[in-house]
Amino acid sequence: MKLIAYKTYEYNCQRIVPAARTRDWMDKTPGAFAYHCLPLVMANSIGWFVLNDIPCEMEWDGTEPSSGLKIWPTEDLTEIQKHFLPTSHFGSGVITFHAEFLFWTEEKVSLITKGPANMPKHGIQSLEGVIETDWLPYPFTMNWKMTAKDTRVRFERGEPIAQIIPYPADLIGAVEPEIQSLTMDTNPELYLKYEDYRKKRVVFNEKFKYDGTKRQKYYVRGEDSMGNKYTEQHRTDWKTKPFASEPQPPV
Repeated sequence: MKLIAYKTYEYNCQRIVPAARTRDWMDKTPGAFAYHCLPLVMANSIGWFVLNDIPCEMEWDGTEPSSGLKIWPTEDLTEIQKHFLPTSHFGSGVITFHAEFLFWTEEKVSLITKGPANMPKHGIQSLEGVIETDWLPYPFTMNWKMTAKDTRVRFERGEPIAQIIPYPADLIGAVEPEIQSLTMDTNPELYLKYEDYRKKRVVFNEKFKYDGTKRQKYYVRGEDSMGNKYTEQHRTDWKTKPFASEPQPPV
């Protein structure tokens, strides 16, 4: 499947890189224990980051008009850089980042646009969107919402302002959700596996109160508590490819 980022400006103001597995706050947890949660790490690293190249700060007075949000660069900018300085376009404390790229996906593939996963930022919250990039002929914007007034927020150069993830447009509509009781009658094989895990987890949690360094790691190893392995289904890495640049003409 192809995902193309068409440059709408020749100036390289933004970069797109595979989303990072690590987070500063996770590094600082005792023994970096947060990384034992594989679902968290996989959410960190799915898709790509769009990186900011315009260091800036912002502050909101809590009012609805766009004038209530002040945004300024933290260093001198060129004219083209000024174009990518985020703006207060919508009001209500919403900051708009302008994308340098027009994204194109194959038919019936959309692009989820969101803030970097599991990367909380004080005073501000990323807003998420689903973009129909299989037909859209112009770039989208990435928006963040201030959550606290009279609080200064800073975006550094190289800090991710968006995480983009391709998504099958028809997938949700094809899902037929239902709720069932997990019993020996409804799904005996799954029920026995669940009960085995539940009992072992109760014992483990009691031991964990006295020794917080040990982990069961069933999920990390891709196996259940009975030793069944799920090698084909289990993932520990997305193997995300970087965006390839177009060949440059010979000098």
